[in-house]
Amino acid sequence: MKFFSYFNDIFTNAPQAQNLNSLAFKHSPIASFISDENGCFVEINNSFTELTGYTSYDLIGEPLSILKSGKHNNLFYKNLWLKALELDSYSFEIYNRCKNSKIILVREHVAKIQENKKTYYLVTQEDITEKKKLENRQQHLATHDPLTNLANRTLLKDRFSQAVLHAKRNHKKIVLFICDLNEFKDVNDSHGHLFGDKVLKSVADKLCSIVREGDTVARYGGDEFIIIVEQLKTDEEIKSIYKDIKEKSSLHVEDNEASCDISMSIGHAVFPSDSVDYDQLITLADTNMYNSKKEYYGY
Repeated sequence: MKFFSYFNDIFTNAPQAQNLNSLAFKHSPIASFISDENGCFVEINNSFTELTGYTSYDLIGEPLSILKSGKHNNLFYKNLWLKALELDSYSFEIYNRCKNSKIILVREHVAKIQENKKTYYLVTQEDITEKKKLENRQQHLATHDPLTNLANRTLLKDRFSQAVLHAKRNHKKIVLFICDLNEFKDVNDSHGHLFGDKVLKSVADKLCSIVREGDTVARYGGDEFIIIVEQLKTDEEIKSIYKDIKEKSSLHVEDNEASCDISMSIGHAVFPSDSVDYDQLITLADTNMYNSKKEYYGY
């Protein structure tokens, strides 16, 4: 058979070892293939066929580019090939396209093989598509509020730190807004917590629609939301954004059994003029928000 004769030629001169090596490669539970120094398939094993759907007849002699997913640019593949030329072995993650056009994420390990003054590459693959999805999901849950899908406190503080770096580099301002719903307790008491959850999700969507795509909207806790607006130059811009949030944040929420009108009390603090410390800015914005709430209730 073509595979056995090839494997015998390049890996050993002992007949018994030839057959064992060939069988081990062919029946290995690890998806594997061998390519030549021109980047073409020389052989694949059964597990690789199970993973990708491609058979030996599909691939032998074909370039590795047949697996290209469209998710990586030419520079990505060029750098991989340079590593193959330079290193004896290395590992990386790559998206590949299967025969049925399904795209999978695999962990590849490449080992260089020198035989009879020729260079070959033994490549093993592990499908990590579902593992990566689970990791991303866990990461998302760790940094986002499960009800509104907004950033949580952890991600909010990280976004603020990144915003500070940008602000210092570009000599810009950051505004931190705290938005607290008015009379939300009455909504929960009158219509129940399920309707209250609907209100919170509606408010989250509303705030996201008001601010720019690059700004951060977070649920800070309960019915309190925080917005980080960055890359601002003047106090006039800050006043304009505050006015925009104030005028556009009110909304009407209803379902089959309940309805309510929601407004917000809003306070803000500015980096670096009010403070350069995250916690102090939160405190200042919170104080301003409660002053706004006093005005709402008339005391």
